[in-house]
Amino acid sequence: MQPDDLRDHFTVRLKHSDAAGVIFFANAFQVEQEFFERWLEAGGLSLRGMLDGAHAPTPVVHCEADFRRPVRVGDRLMVRLSGVRIGRTSYTLAWSMELDGDVAIEVRVRRAAVDAARGGSTELAADLRAWLERSQRQTSSLD
Repeated sequence: MQPDDLRDHFTVRLKHSDAAGVIFFANAFQVEQEFFERWLEAGGLSLRGMLDGAHAPTPVVHCEADFRRPVRVGDRLMVRLSGVRIGRTSYTLAWSMELDGDVAIEVRVRRAAVDAARGGSTELAADLRAWLERSQRQTSSLD
């Protein structure tokens, strides 16, 4: 994933599927997590930096997914960041997982910045906010 192209391919493997060979619902969130980490890196940030205290960590506080069609082992998805919502202490990233040009799965994940010492919410770090704003300009603002 590159800063100016917030999309990349992902091939569904056996480990992502259920007994029927269809992506298991929880694994859609594993795919999202991988692309979230790639998105951070494209913006010059890292999950490790959050975990090491360079920035406030932003754990998941809400997630949802819509499954529009079956995705099977061997399918090659185009995963793209499709929308961003930015708050004072939280943000939401929406991801579209497309198969053969059609949206197969849509995932939205809201994360909130947490002050690890206090345990409460805190404002988003300036460089994270800047990357969110740039990403929002490249995609769309979520309602």
